[in-house]
Amino acid sequence: MRKVYFFGTGNCAKMYADKSEIALKALGNYEIMGFLDNDVNKEGTQFGKYKVFKPDILKEHPCDLVLIFLLNDDDLDNVYKQLLEYVPFDTIHEYFLPLKLLLQRNYMDTANEEIQETLDYISAGKISIFNQFVNKRSTYDEVKWDTQVDLPYIDFKTIEGKKKPMYYPRNYKFFKKNGINYVYNLMYEQNEGSPHLYIKKDHNINDGDCIIDAGVCEGNFALKYIDVASHIYLFEMDPVWQEPLKYTFRDYESKVTLIDKAVCDRTSSSTCRIDDVLRNHKVDFVKMDIEGAEVSALRGAKATFCTNHIKASICSYHRSKDEEKIRYLLESYGYQTSVSPGYMLFLHDEEVWRTGELRRGIVYGDK
Repeated sequence: MRKVYFFGTGNCAKMYADKSEIALKALGNYEIMGFLDNDVNKEGTQFGKYKVFKPDILKEHPCDLVLIFLLNDDDLDNVYKQLLEYVPFDTIHEYFLPLKLLLQRNYMDTANEEIQETLDYISAGKISIFNQFVNKRSTYDEVKWDTQVDLPYIDFKTIEGKKKPMYYPRNYKFFKKNGINYVYNLMYEQNEGSPHLYIKKDHNINDGDCIIDAGVCEGNFALKYIDVASHIYLFEMDPVWQEPLKYTFRDYESKVTLIDKAVCDRTSSSTCRIDDVLRNHKVDFVKMDIEGAEVSALRGAKATFCTNHIKASICSYHRSKDEEKIRYLLESYGYQTSVSPGYMLFLHDEEVWRTGELRRGIVYGDK
């Protein structure tokens, strides 16, 4: 068995240590010996099920691999230099190495050029959800405060170039730079070339369209088209967003319906079927991003899809095999399907760390 130590017990380790362990187990032949940390107060304590040691334990107990769990590049460089006193350079890697190895093993013989492009990118750098589709130019929307409603907001630009206030929860964790709060990379996933792109050529929203936005979150998709849409149905179950959404769309009560239930294939006190809410109302565009409930939601929207000519953009990366299931349902409703270019690596799903699976971001449906 190859002996492995994890360096760091901060936020990065809290987010990714368990996932890296899953990937190591999937690879086989690795044994985690414990965590290393420079904080002397943590020596001898437990981090999860493992003991915490000072890094100099490596002098007497050499290992085959040290994975560093740090997010700050400056700290990362310093730790690299420190660990070189104890172990060879090729022993030290960042926490995503096990997933990288798993991906390379799984797609070793692939003939898919898009997958190979992603693997080539990953082999030369860090792993992310979007990898080579990362937009190098970051955006910063300054956060303001509406004292009348006691909520933070940003000025959001619609498709027509108008500025509208888009509200956030009071305790939202914004990106802070030079003492100022910002919303960082708000439209990051909707940049041209992204595998998470809802709108594309010949698959867009026209004047007078009725829109379903399932999985609204802060509401940037719906707000972008608010002035051109005839009506928008907002499905958002998270209570954190109910008050901000109410104020974001307060000037559009006649054309916005907010449904605070989970979208699925049955209607209850906390869930709803799209068919039951719409009741054969004309629908032109459906955007769906509901954390893996897309297949169930589509089953509950059969009548809506079958009686309309809808342009659909359905997220397919949350769960394994969802692309196939979503395409099957849409095609059974009479739609032609296609997928967004490129692949996503959904790091939030432990199954991805177990299987090393790349997934398509969006399934498009057009009748």
